[in-house]
Amino acid sequence: MDITNEELLRLATKIEREGKAFYTELAERIPDPEVKEFLETMAKEEATHEIQFTKMLSEKGERPYGWESDDSLRALIDAQYQTDIFPNLDEIFEQMPQFQGIQKAIGFALEAEKVSAEFYGLMQAACTDIKTKTLLILLERAEQDHLDRIEQLKERYMTRSQDESSP
Repeated sequence: MDITNEELLRLATKIEREGKAFYTELAERIPDPEVKEFLETMAKEEATHEIQFTKMLSEKGERPYGWESDDSLRALIDAQYQTDIFPNLDEIFEQMPQFQGIQKAIGFALEAEKVSAEFYGLMQAACTDIKTKTLLILLERAEQDHLDRIEQLKERYMTRSQDESSP
């Protein structure tokens, strides 16, 4: 089944919109001001990505980008994007204590950023429009940067939490 630009626009904006909501809500649940600021920054970056995607795809319309029949991209879409990318935080925190909930939420964020980076990478690899390809390379790098920063957050948060619980 061919991939339409409209389908990719819906998916990309959904990913970024869910990411913004996820990071905003997670920031509200974390008392550490430094971590809260980091998560708020992530939310703003996700909002910027959504705007970039909307602009990129609306400018081109339905003219071909090169990804319309890419099997790898189709497989990723079918495997990863049939449900929400980011989980509902209320469900996570209802099922476990605050610390474990935050750990699990950070784990979900890591996985979502990995999938997003892979998605944008496959899009840019298949893309034949140079302007769009350049933007997708930048978006893929931004998602990879998010992944690296969340990995650092996870390590810092775990270390701080262990220090606070030590007698």
